[in-house]
Amino acid sequence: MSRLAVILLGLVAITVASCGGDDDDDAPTRQEFADRASEICRNAERALEDVAENATSQQELADAVDRVIEESRSAVDDLAALERPEGDAGETAEEFVNATRSEIEDQGIPALEDLRDALEDEDQQAVQEAAQRLQDVETDESNRAARELGADACAEG
Repeated sequence: MSRLAVILLGLVAITVASCGGDDDDDAPTRQEFADRASEICRNAERALEDVAENATSQQELADAVDRVIEESRSAVDDLAALERPEGDAGETAEEFVNATRSEIEDQGIPALEDLRDALEDEDQQAVQEAAQRLQDVETDESNRAARELGADACAEG
C-alpha cells in the first residue's frame, strides 16, 4: 500500500506542475498572475499532501484517488478563472492554463479514474498500468509556461 501512497503523492506534482479570465480595464501584471497561480498551486499541494497517508485498504486508497480527482479539477477551474495579463505575458498565461487543463483533464484524470477503478476491483495489474500512465503524463509545456511567468510553485523541479 505504501507504494500506492507514494504514487498518489506523485499526483500532487502533476496537479502542481499542471496548475483566465474576463477582460477588465485593470488586467493583472505578469507577476500578479504568477502570484495568484502560485497560490492556487500551493493550496492544491497542501490539500493533497497527506491524501493517502492513513489509507489501509484498497477502498480507502480509491477514496483518496477520488479526492485527488476533485482537487485537481478544482485547481484547474481556479486557474482558468484567473484574469490574464495583457500582451505576451497574457499569451503565456493562456498557454499555461490550456496546457495545465490538457495535462490534468485529458491525461491525469482518466488515468486517475482507471487507478480508482482498479483499486476498487483489486486488479493489481490495472493498478500498475494506471500508475505508469500517471508517471508518464507529460508536463513540459505547463512547466515551461509556469517558469516563464514566474509561477514557480506551479512548475516541477
